[in-house]
Amino acid sequence: MTESRPTTGTPAVNEPEDLPPRPRRARRLLVSCVVVLTAGAAAVVVVRDRADGAPPPKLPPSAATAPVTRGDLTAKETLDGTLEYADDVYLPNRLTGTVTWTARPGATVSRGGVLYRLDEKPVLLLYGGIPAYRAFAPGMSDGGDVRQLEKNLVALGYTGFTVDETYTAYTAYAVKRWQRDLGLPRTGQLELGRVLFAPQAVRAGEADRKPGDEAQAGSPVLATTRAERTVTVKATMSQQRLLPVGKKVAVTVPGRDEPVAGKVTSVGTVVGGGGDKGDEDGGDGGGGGQNPDGGDRTVTVRIALADQKAAGPLTYAPVRVEAENARHRDVLSVPVAALLALREGGYGVQVVGDGPGDPDRIVPVTTGLFSAGRVEVSGAGITEGLKVGTPAL
Repeated sequence: MTESRPTTGTPAVNEPEDLPPRPRRARRLLVSCVVVLTAGAAAVVVVRDRADGAPPPKLPPSAATAPVTRGDLTAKETLDGTLEYADDVYLPNRLTGTVTWTARPGATVSRGGVLYRLDEKPVLLLYGGIPAYRAFAPGMSDGGDVRQLEKNLVALGYTGFTVDETYTAYTAYAVKRWQRDLGLPRTGQLELGRVLFAPQAVRAGEADRKPGDEAQAGSPVLATTRAERTVTVKATMSQQRLLPVGKKVAVTVPGRDEPVAGKVTSVGTVVGGGGDKGDEDGGDGGGGGQNPDGGDRTVTVRIALADQKAAGPLTYAPVRVEAENARHRDVLSVPVAALLALREGGYGVQVVGDGPGDPDRIVPVTTGLFSAGRVEVSGAGITEGLKVGTPAL
């Protein structure tokens, strides 16, 4: 039989088997991430909240600061255009004779100017919207074309009558004085075709009849366009909303740093499908067509320049047209570079504190319109003049 002997030293203590294991001493870290949006790179700022109650570390200082500003933000879109002499002006010849002279191509013919000569007698340009359709003489019936003629006589310095729709003896006397100065027989009458009417000055193009050719009534003698250069834009259907009639735009002309002010004067209309075209302003007929880049239908938009001299000597050149797409008035904005993409979604900005008692902090914001490197922002605590951090670019 084996003898049992007492054990010396500290007796063993048996621990219950159902006690849970002792927890490991470790600090749990709660991590949130902020991504700084920059042009071409992304830097990550990690903010750690410690479970033991210690304050989080300070955000890294910004490379620069910018204030939150208040004002209007405007988004613009740029379209390609062409500077040219457009819009043909149709001035049909009404006389018969031999062509002895025509205005040279590129010449501007204004009120009272000579378009061409038949049998050495001038065919003259006057301003007006009513085409020449009858002769002028005392006893003719009243009409708007008479008033139109009398307005031109006054503008040329021949007065002495009342501007109305009646061709009186006083009107005929003023015409006689004008005929004398032109070297024409002093009849006080104007045969059909001696004067042709256009809304404004015209630019002479290529002559359809050369000196020595016979001209017949109804046959063209001289091609003419508007004297002012215009900008033509072939706008897609989606771009058409940017360029309604009367819309003010900015036109960048080659060789000029500052843009030239312009205004949309006409917008073409697309009629039918396929190759059918129409133009509501009666210009070149190119109101709509196929876009060679993708088959999208286009419309022809005409833009008048506020300053013709600003285009210099250019007669045909590519230009850029900048049109306002959207405008938000009296809003708060910051540089786009100040935006921070938050891990939980959305954006924020790093508000720069004034000192130890006012540390930097991340404030969520709601973004609005982006324009010219700035973005509209709003949110709790976002006020005008607040300083926000921006990264080094």
